[in-house]
Amino acid sequence: MIGFILNIPYTFFGLLVGLVSIPESFKWRVNPYAVVIKVKRFWWTIGYMRHARAMTIGHAILLSHKIIDRDLEHEIVHVRQHERIPIIQPILYWVELLKKGYRNNKYEIEAYRVSGSKYKER
Repeated sequence: MIGFILNIPYTFFGLLVGLVSIPESFKWRVNPYAVVIKVKRFWWTIGYMRHARAMTIGHAILLSHKIIDRDLEHEIVHVRQHERIPIIQPILYWVELLKKGYRNNKYEIEAYRVSGSKYKER
């Protein structure tokens, strides 16, 4: 619960991003606590995010229509990462991303391994 509380600013930002992404539905889940928002699309994304199927910001999970099998489970791993390393996890994620890229990012490697999801080229 402490991780959830410490990540509230990120979660609020995630909810705002969900609203900008044209939400279709909201669902509250427990264990871990998260708001799952199904959105029309991530029209605002650039760079490597242009083809995102889903994303997690704090305890907000955003799912597009592009999701495939196990994507939700993959995003739940990211929520658990936020809980495990509250406040600074997004910063650590971006440092790792800039150093090693998406495919070699240790947070993505963990999420793919634990969830059983698959990386899919565009």
